[in-house]
Amino acid sequence: MANLYKFMGADIVDKLMMDEKHIGIKFSHLHEYNDPYEFFLTIDFNRGSDELAFYNEMIGMITRQPATCFTKSPVISPMWAHYAGNSSGFVIEINEGKFRNYLEEIGFGGHCAIEDVEYKDSPDVGIEDVLARAFHICKPRYIYWLNGCIRNAAYLTKQTCWSYEQERRVIIDEKALTKPNDWLMLLPVPISCITGIIVGHKSNDSLKQKIQDLAKKAKCRYFEMVIGKTSTTPFLLSKNLKSHRFVDGKIEAVSRQCKKCYEPLDFDSNICGWCGITEQDVEMAAHRNSFRMIASYGGLEKYISAMNAITDGYHGHK
Repeated sequence: MANLYKFMGADIVDKLMMDEKHIGIKFSHLHEYNDPYEFFLTIDFNRGSDELAFYNEMIGMITRQPATCFTKSPVISPMWAHYAGNSSGFVIEINEGKFRNYLEEIGFGGHCAIEDVEYKDSPDVGIEDVLARAFHICKPRYIYWLNGCIRNAAYLTKQTCWSYEQERRVIIDEKALTKPNDWLMLLPVPISCITGIIVGHKSNDSLKQKIQDLAKKAKCRYFEMVIGKTSTTPFLLSKNLKSHRFVDGKIEAVSRQCKKCYEPLDFDSNICGWCGITEQDVEMAAHRNSFRMIASYGGLEKYISAMNAITDGYHGHK
């Protein structure tokens, strides 16, 4: 079973522990989310007022439960930017199997759903037929099926522009949550469910120390995210300076890494190409750059202007 990943800002770290053995995971109702079209991609709303009134009646019967958002990967750059303080925050890795067992232990396993969000830009056509039957025939079983279809689509469907999030959503009975105040709902989650914590590459020393302390308390792995030079996907560095990659839903140690910058290597070498650059390589690179020769006798600006005129004319002709 895959792990769940929760992105958090650095300001959350001091409020994360609810007690010595539990962290608090925030839950919210959908209308509080940052997507203005939550609870929207259900049916085609271009229809008669009588059908819309009936649909609205069905929506009113659906129990609105709190939800929280996890993702299936800890190395999604936009997620670090949007939900972890532009990479100054951290990510918690939670074992989904242990999390499900915990929900069973506290009596809410049957009142909770953990599902992937489906990304699409139009409503599910299957709901239309169910809606038509429920509206025209009015039998209880059709209304029951319609409610199920609407609920599933409303909670687990988002537009494709959000697909980068790779979201996995947890929906739960509100009775499982603790409410420190009127606007905050938290689920106490045992630290034994935590299998790893990752700090962003812009995190400060204070946060790193606090996360290391939490990782020690939870007996889980600690990583620091590193922006490498050979891939657009960051890699993760453990406390003992062992490099890891996120592969097939898991954080795994690499077989080879650069001994200088710790970059994972896909070829048999002790150092990466960047760390292997020598003074001779730099000199040869400059020697191969013909612009340097043109600049040495003061003709570079004139050459570039002439080339711009040629290429602009060519593009204009096309």
